[in-house]
Amino acid sequence: MRASLLLLLLFVSLYAEERALYKASFITESTGIFLPVQLDGRECSFLFDTGASFVVLDKSFRHLVAKPLSLKEAEARTGIKFASKHIRTPNGEVKLEMYKAFPLRLGKLQIANRFPYLLADLKALWPFSGEKFCGILGVSFIRQFRWEIDFKKGEIKAYVGAEPYMQGYSARTPIFWSKARIPQVAVNFQGKEIAFDIDTGDNGSGRMKKENLLFLQERSQILASQKQEIVTVSSLSMSKEYRLRSLSFANVLYPKVVMQESAQNAIGLAFLKRHNIVFDFPFNMLYLQHHKDYAAKQELDKSGLRVVIQDEKLIVYSKKLHKGALVKGIQKGDEILSVKGIKNLNLYKMRSLVREEEGKEIFLKVKRQGKVNEAYIRLGKDPL
Repeated sequence: MRASLLLLLLFVSLYAEERALYKASFITESTGIFLPVQLDGRECSFLFDTGASFVVLDKSFRHLVAKPLSLKEAEARTGIKFASKHIRTPNGEVKLEMYKAFPLRLGKLQIANRFPYLLADLKALWPFSGEKFCGILGVSFIRQFRWEIDFKKGEIKAYVGAEPYMQGYSARTPIFWSKARIPQVAVNFQGKEIAFDIDTGDNGSGRMKKENLLFLQERSQILASQKQEIVTVSSLSMSKEYRLRSLSFANVLYPKVVMQESAQNAIGLAFLKRHNIVFDFPFNMLYLQHHKDYAAKQELDKSGLRVVIQDEKLIVYSKKLHKGALVKGIQKGDEILSVKGIKNLNLYKMRSLVREEEGKEIFLKVKRQGKVNEAYIRLGKDPL
């Protein structure tokens, strides 16, 4: 009788539904997955970033850390040999100042472990991200769990990942790890497999090395390109972005994906949002459940206006009109008060409005030097 009871309990424990250690909602239209972390006696947004090796804090929290670790101590804690005093990241070059981790919490999850924290000027990114985030959750924390992300519902869950993920998916592909401890997957380049970082901190579709873009161009796989301004924690620079004829990933063909020229290959958040995804880091596997519109063309800004958030206000950061676009009554530095009579628009909604179809008319009210003016945008051609 006792043996039968033990077998029954073992069967129930093996097949009972696993409970999430952490569950939260996030804004799907946002420039990233921002989650609430308990820090310094308050709650603060952190970016969930699989493209960051370590946890990063805004430099305003310098008072919470002790003196920087020596290079020898940093290498001992991370297991990485650093060839430079700076670390190159997708968000810019960060000075190699590492600090011993102190307790932070994401819900009930303890963030601190043997890996150190970095400091960076994250406030420089606030106007462009639309979010006042004060930290980055990097892979030194993230890789301990299995993460299930539903981009339709805007939900993220973390599990201990004691068993491999076995639920429904459209495609899957193995995860392997770069020297910088960033998760990577293989992307098919005309029969040749290339390693790409998985980077949820990149709000675009992703990035490619110039050599790979030239390889595709030689095979007539580039449809169009344009120059693009890139904002990072350390600089403001120009790059180029390209619309590919298609991208083959996990045995699925994705048409007309937009990629940015970079020193790294990476798949970004805008690409991942075509699915619900599971990062099964304990078992090194990425699962994708495709949305119905996964093959839809990625829409770009058709106005040529770049809008940012400053002091809770929508501000025109730059004005470089795209072909066919018409903009009247708007100058750099203007505050956008309303669009089509709607006030208090967030950055995400404003950006989506200028990505609608060519010829769409948008009527606005803007404020310049204390005076309110009527303004007008007619969207032009897709730049790519």
